[in-house]
Amino acid sequence: MAFVKESIKHVMKHFLLILFLTTFSLQLAAQGYPLAKEKPFNSGEEIELKATVGFIKAAEAQLKVSDIIYTMKGRPTFKIDVFANTSGIFDFFSPVRDNWGTYFDTTRFVPHQFYRYISEGRFRKNEILYFDQSDKRVTVAKLEKESRQLKEKIEHDMTTDEMQDMVSGYYYLRMIDFDKIKVGEIITINTFFDDKEKPFSIKFMGREVVKTKLGKVNALILVPIMKKDGLFEEDNTLKVWLSDDYNKIPLKFQAKIFVGYLEVDVKSVKNLRHPLSIVQ
Repeated sequence: MAFVKESIKHVMKHFLLILFLTTFSLQLAAQGYPLAKEKPFNSGEEIELKATVGFIKAAEAQLKVSDIIYTMKGRPTFKIDVFANTSGIFDFFSPVRDNWGTYFDTTRFVPHQFYRYISEGRFRKNEILYFDQSDKRVTVAKLEKESRQLKEKIEHDMTTDEMQDMVSGYYYLRMIDFDKIKVGEIITINTFFDDKEKPFSIKFMGREVVKTKLGKVNALILVPIMKKDGLFEEDNTLKVWLSDDYNKIPLKFQAKIFVGYLEVDVKSVKNLRHPLSIVQ
């Protein structure tokens, strides 16, 4: 029983992590990579994903862009939420109800605020990050586990005025023109997470056609560079497929783990800004 619960804990940890491992965002622009001519998403966009281990349904996630444009620090922002929860036997042993979110500047493409409300079994963690990009500072507000009342604030310096969080980075990634990135290129950037800047590296592996519930879709192949741990059988066994079009929605994630293969697949999409690159 303990092994099952521990396996579920690790599977969910990596399911949630791989949703955001493609956050190499603004450093691309700094290196001279141009943005696509068209914006990749609209207000009101929704993407649903499902995770399975073998034939067992493990979890679901929803990525939602609010249909309202918010104002943050006098700037227009998208409010973007990611919800994740366990299902089936995974939900019975160790229920997860997580919510990450960001207020993402509609023209500067940086976050002004990030929040996460974590409920994983008995574990709780709630916090809000306030970004001051111009002063290169971020204030982390730690909240009480149950009431979400303010407990303490901690200020940190940042090394860049274009810092991303774990949600905003992916949405900026979608703006990149991948025709200008060489196959095999590794890009490393910083996001702010867990009270510090964390470097993430990802390798662009090329293109292929991926079969999904939406049809056969032209896809970009990305491999996040990860350290070996107690769950993955070998280094760099995680692959990510994004649609090879202006949308760049997540199509599929796959990771080889000790308890089998963890797969995350797109389930449905709503209000995409551009036609999906479906192969006839």
